[in-house]
Amino acid sequence: MKSPRRRCQTLLPCLLLAVGGAGVLRAQTPIGTLISEQSRTNFTVQGAGARAMGLGGAFIAVADDATAVSFNPAGLAQLLHPEVSFVARGTQRSVSYEDFETSSQGRILAVSDSLVSSTRFDPLFISATAPLQVAGRNLVLQLSIQRALPLTDHSHRTLTESPLTSTEPSSLLVQDITQTGQIDLYSLAAAYEVSQRILLGFSYNQWRGRWDLVSTSLRTTGTTQTVAAFQQGNAMDGGNFNLGLIWRWPTWSFGIVHRTGFHADYTFATQLATNLPRGGFTGSPMTTGLHWPSGTGLGYAYRPTDQWLITADLSHTLWSTTRYMSDSARLNGQSFFDFDKGDRTPNATDLHLGAEFLHITSNGTVIPLRAGISREPQPVVDATTGLQRVMYQVALGTGLKQGPLGLDIAYRYGWSNRRVSKALDVDQILSRTGSTSLGTERIREHRLDLSTIIQFDRKPLERVLRHLFVGD
Repeated sequence: MKSPRRRCQTLLPCLLLAVGGAGVLRAQTPIGTLISEQSRTNFTVQGAGARAMGLGGAFIAVADDATAVSFNPAGLAQLLHPEVSFVARGTQRSVSYEDFETSSQGRILAVSDSLVSSTRFDPLFISATAPLQVAGRNLVLQLSIQRALPLTDHSHRTLTESPLTSTEPSSLLVQDITQTGQIDLYSLAAAYEVSQRILLGFSYNQWRGRWDLVSTSLRTTGTTQTVAAFQQGNAMDGGNFNLGLIWRWPTWSFGIVHRTGFHADYTFATQLATNLPRGGFTGSPMTTGLHWPSGTGLGYAYRPTDQWLITADLSHTLWSTTRYMSDSARLNGQSFFDFDKGDRTPNATDLHLGAEFLHITSNGTVIPLRAGISREPQPVVDATTGLQRVMYQVALGTGLKQGPLGLDIAYRYGWSNRRVSKALDVDQILSRTGSTSLGTERIREHRLDLSTIIQFDRKPLERVLRHLFVGD
């Protein structure tokens, strides 16, 4: 890995524009707010798997399928057959902006309500898993790719801004925001059954992120138009370890997982175009260091009968430590999320609860019925209202296993409401006064996850590995 503090030698902080060519973006400047509210809104580290999502995401102490590596790698030691797995997700997300008002130059302007919606499909996880016998205990190896943070989103909103205190003409505001890309994990994992009670596991994860943001704002008042078009390309590369343990008993199990923090290479390129006299800016690609945070999760699972499972997880991520690392004193230590050296970016503690009931039909088919709830704060705090975005979710799921083929499906509904500020006008985006449009943000999200697992006989694989590494 490159030195994390070696390659950002300028006084222009990384990831920002100096409007007019001489300023520096700080937390309170509108360009910084624009990046924060349009490109830093979906950073919640989640595992991948329909069974886990049907349990509300509470899977750290269960972790008994191939997606365990994304929750607790120790759980892989419970797998007894070679298998390949695939997880996909469809997401429909809508964001409404209601009751906004703009305070501008001594005037109060009412802003019309707006609703934006987007739909996307993401391949979330693919893996190949191989269990072996070592010293009479199960050793499991796995290669996997996980889409840890899907960042693709698009919104197009048209707003009318009407003065409440004068007879001046109304303005039409059109804002188009498109972000494409993702952060993926390429993982090598191993887990071992130390004893009947103790499972240990680890994974090495190579993080690779590529995403682009294009944001265009157009304001029309009479025959006058003002426009600002902002573009930003991003790339992140780094590596970390996940370390896991499961302590299991016949009726309960306890799990713990720790995701180590790491220093990544972060590359960005920015550009601003506008028809205003102050002009725009085009920056060359630059690379700086970025500290990515560590996180720890605890899980507990209780099985009162053979048919019932009740499980709960608590995870804590140190998002406040996600900061730039640079030789530039003005950039070093700034938050990745709000470009501030203070403590406004919060850490996040996620809570997940779930239950599963195994319904056995008259012909012996087992149909799992799952339900769960969760609370997931995100590292996004509004610069004006100080309110953090918190997503609440409810989930339902089921599945079917027939011979070597297993299918799981889960649906999750999520919502969030908070009072926020927005940079709606072009003069807000380009000035240093910050956003002065205040209203209510309502998020509604529908997710559908589908997991497929195909198992194979382990004996042929064991014979091949013995021939390669032990001999006949």
